[in-house]
Amino acid sequence: MLLLAACGDQSGGELNVAVIGDGPMAEALAAEATSATLVKRGANGELATGLATSWRFLDEGDALILRLAPLRWPGRDGRPGAELVAGDVVASLRRPRGAAARAMLADAGLTAKGNVRAPINRVVELLPRPPTPFLLEFLAEPALALRNRRGVAYPGAYTQRRDGTSIRLSRRSNAATADAQAASIIIDTPDVAAAVRQFVARDVHVVLGEGLAGLGTVRAGATGRALIVEPVHGVIGLAIAPSAAASGGRLADPRLRRALLLAADGELLANRFALSALQAQARLWDGLPAPQDDRRLPPGERLAKASTLLAATGHGPAQPLALTVLVPAGAEAALIARELAASWVPLGISLEMVRQRRAGSAVPRHDLALQEIVALVPDAAAHLARWRCGRAVPCNPAADRLLRDARDAGNDLATRAAAIAAAEAALMADPAFIPLLRPVRWALVANGVSGFRANPFGRHPLGRMLPPGARAAVSD
Repeated sequence: MLLLAACGDQSGGELNVAVIGDGPMAEALAAEATSATLVKRGANGELATGLATSWRFLDEGDALILRLAPLRWPGRDGRPGAELVAGDVVASLRRPRGAAARAMLADAGLTAKGNVRAPINRVVELLPRPPTPFLLEFLAEPALALRNRRGVAYPGAYTQRRDGTSIRLSRRSNAATADAQAASIIIDTPDVAAAVRQFVARDVHVVLGEGLAGLGTVRAGATGRALIVEPVHGVIGLAIAPSAAASGGRLADPRLRRALLLAADGELLANRFALSALQAQARLWDGLPAPQDDRRLPPGERLAKASTLLAATGHGPAQPLALTVLVPAGAEAALIARELAASWVPLGISLEMVRQRRAGSAVPRHDLALQEIVALVPDAAAHLARWRCGRAVPCNPAADRLLRDARDAGNDLATRAAAIAAAEAALMADPAFIPLLRPVRWALVANGVSGFRANPFGRHPLGRMLPPGARAAVSD
């Protein structure tokens, strides 16, 4: 019995996962499993302890105190290295690795030298300026994983290696934990038709969709009960190309951009998909107070206003406005473009669809681009900041001032929400982006898979799942 105990717990099996989409989801899932953060995500997308075993807010949320777990950095030959101390956290947050980490630290208010302190060895003090109610959510992102001075992340529950186009994750310990249930995880990125075939054949246990792409194929080819669709924070819509909005561009006149905003009918598009979880969204951020402008008008009146704005610029059925829209891969994006084109014909707007030929190739010239923007952290101010002056063309200096007001409000949530709503309204007065739909994440989950839980964040740590028939050694 002693010999058996020494072998450890080899339960967990191998979880096979397919990721559909051209974005960073596969890499992000691997990073979440292989690197450690101060705070992490649980199976429900909720915040859970990570390298920090506890935390508490002080001064009405203006300061955060985290207590570190008694851990050591890995040393050579598998031996324990130096103790993990608060100074390591300070050093890691002061030298962010990559643009994503720098942007998150800025949104979290942690870019100044005095924002991160180490009062004693295992206690970290964060003083975000300005404060944000989403500080813990930012700390849970893999982009802010703890790194040493050489840029090496503190190890997570799994190791990673490449196997052709696959990512293979292997549990570091024989013993399962809440964050490392499966002994190994294989992440592949096949096309959606192949993923459905593999799922039906039970060769793949979970298929994760990064956006709308592939959703139609999945609905047609897989059993309905296996499909889970989760609305998430962000927006699907049309980005105005900077070249089109610049002087001499087809959409340089703000009246034209406003006309497109009023003519875009998200309800029509949502109904075309006939999927209850896919909803129209007339705001850049779902859940903001109803706008006090003509976006609230019935569709017919909105079209009439759009027609008036077009006519004032010399466009209409007799003098059409010819536009091109860049559409990502997938039949679903093409469907949106075709429906928009058909609905805009009576106004005298012709919409030609163009696609990028392949990854890495030159982007075709276009006036609009269909985009799915998902917020990693549910922070409306950080989401709207992508349209600030210096980041987007066109932009609105009044919206920038309101977003600064929202940041300065810190944890005064009522003042913050009012400033965010006003900033969104200002961005829509001269739009750089036309909202259409609320984005979704979707998944196919095989019978018998445990640990997958639908949640409002669309976040599913792979280490918390078990394949069918595998024995769970640890429960949450």
